[in-house]
Amino acid sequence: MRRILQAGRPLPPPVASLRRFLARVMTIQAAVLMVAAGLQGPTALDGSEDDLGARSLKEDSWSTPVLGADDITRFGPVVPMTPPMDELYRDPVYYTEGCHVWRPGTEVLPGCLYGDVDSEVTVAVVGNSKIGQYFPALEEIALREGWALRMYTKSACDFVKDAPATPGYPECDLYNDALREHLEANPPDLVLTGGMRQDVEEGYVSAWTFLEDLGVDQIVALWDTPVPVESINTCVADALQGGDDLTQCATPMLESRSGNPSMREAATEVDAATFVDLRDWVCPESELSPDCAAVLGRAQIYASGSHMSQDYAATLTDPIHQRLHEVGMATYRPSVDRVAGEDRYETAALLSRGVEPGGRVFVVSGQDYPDALAAAAKAGHTAGAVLLTHPESLAVATRQALVRLEPAEVVVVGGTQAVSDDVVEELRALSPQVERIAGANRYATAAAISRLAPARPGGVVYITTGTSATDALAAAAQAGQREAPVLLVRPDSIPGPTLQALQDLRPHTIVVAGGTQAVSDAVAVELEQFAGNGGVERRAGADRYATAAALAADVAPGGVLHIGVGSSFADSLAAAPASAAADGAVLLVSSDGVPGPTAEAIAQLRPSRIVVTGGTAVVSEDVRRALMRLVPSEPPPPTDPAPPLPPTDPVAAPLLEGGRALG
Repeated sequence: MRRILQAGRPLPPPVASLRRFLARVMTIQAAVLMVAAGLQGPTALDGSEDDLGARSLKEDSWSTPVLGADDITRFGPVVPMTPPMDELYRDPVYYTEGCHVWRPGTEVLPGCLYGDVDSEVTVAVVGNSKIGQYFPALEEIALREGWALRMYTKSACDFVKDAPATPGYPECDLYNDALREHLEANPPDLVLTGGMRQDVEEGYVSAWTFLEDLGVDQIVALWDTPVPVESINTCVADALQGGDDLTQCATPMLESRSGNPSMREAATEVDAATFVDLRDWVCPESELSPDCAAVLGRAQIYASGSHMSQDYAATLTDPIHQRLHEVGMATYRPSVDRVAGEDRYETAALLSRGVEPGGRVFVVSGQDYPDALAAAAKAGHTAGAVLLTHPESLAVATRQALVRLEPAEVVVVGGTQAVSDDVVEELRALSPQVERIAGANRYATAAAISRLAPARPGGVVYITTGTSATDALAAAAQAGQREAPVLLVRPDSIPGPTLQALQDLRPHTIVVAGGTQAVSDAVAVELEQFAGNGGVERRAGADRYATAAALAADVAPGGVLHIGVGSSFADSLAAAPASAAADGAVLLVSSDGVPGPTAEAIAQLRPSRIVVTGGTAVVSEDVRRALMRLVPSEPPPPTDPAPPLPPTDPVAAPLLEGGRALG
């Protein structure tokens, strides 16, 4: 096995040994620093991480991978951890369900439908185990597209016709004869295939022409993982055990050791056929080139022989879906991402990943919404983040996010019952400036946040109820985008702190979020005395979903939408700053469905993509797939920028002094 690589060339043994020694020292130093900061060391991965494997290469879209500085994995943990090798060598699920034909078999297996099994559109997957290796991705794509996925794979048996007999393997030719007879009686609408035989271009052409003559609309051949030159998985297992740099296991992926050249050429000769290359999502250009990393985005690429690991194959779902969409086979595109942690604290931490270090971070209770609502709006127009905490201790995910963000300022929102002094002391070790903003009640706290610099006198103020999160969930994102604070009222009265804040802010426009049960008409009328020429506007619908849609109507089409569950405040409010930064909006769904107002808003806003916040227990995969079908099949063209904000009222300008708000 080669030594550590640099620019694709082996290093001399003494230099490589020194490199490994220094890497081990750096790993130990990093662990010591993490312990000193009170953080846990590397933890096991479960395969669901949104930056695992090929997912780590996504930047702006799934069309073109972008290799980041940390995407080539040098040390564990990885998925799966080895040894033992059992999980790495795991077969696709459909194998264990009796839907793969092994070497002795010659008969086509009955049943074996996956995806939307009742669909009128059938997609046949034909070929050897190298097309079967993509099953985790293909099954999910079938569910998204509404395809019935029919598996017809056989070990080491390419789907070819009129080709030289497979040496020493008559069972393969007999199986292909039986499969062609079966397909003639049961022609599919679409075909996905793959192969590893070399120099059988005409065999592919003949087989694909046969499918074309059956009336198959489109045939797509997927890239074949080349046979590795050396034993990659053994090298990775040894490196993980020894704590060595995993890049020493890099190896070439030579196209000449795959079926790709034959399939690529054959696709040019059959009108209905297309070859889809995936090499850039498996072996992107890097400092290891021309060799390829053995572990990418913390996921092992190779399993047994030349087969891809099932964990890495699962991370190719969106890249394959995008490529199938680009060649016209898939109707939809992978336009809906998910940001989800194990709990609301980790989800909020993950949502902060796009925030630049060195700014302001708000830390609020993860157990109630009012403080988070006002903080999310302020964070939205200061490019900050909202992180959640337990009352008595800082969540591990929150602490890790703060270490990464290195905030110049941490603002703790709420009194000691919401966030204890012990938590504040923990925060002082993570930021040079920590202050608490708290009023006598939620109304006073929101008013105090509205004065926090940068305040914008003469601008817009959002008003929502302080007694329920129902109508307030989507308001924070819109307020943050318009550089507006959120103030709270009671359904039938305006509390004193809110009155004082309105007098100080002298808004040009007041936007009331919610219906008359949340904020009565009498309160709306009373608010008119504080509004300038913009007056008082109400954004409301029949329920929380319709209210969120009404608030989103102020957003220009073509942006990014964040979508959370309407029954819980935490994920939607934590998404508000990210939504504001993307000039988007927050819409709401139920755990198991997309309400009509939300679907209508998506149709009107034509988003470039959607980000679902929260795990599958909060927003199901069926809902995510339904959202994907609502997004335009092509990203919308750029739109004109949103209209400028109203001018600042010069009379109110003295409210700010020295960059801090006076209260």
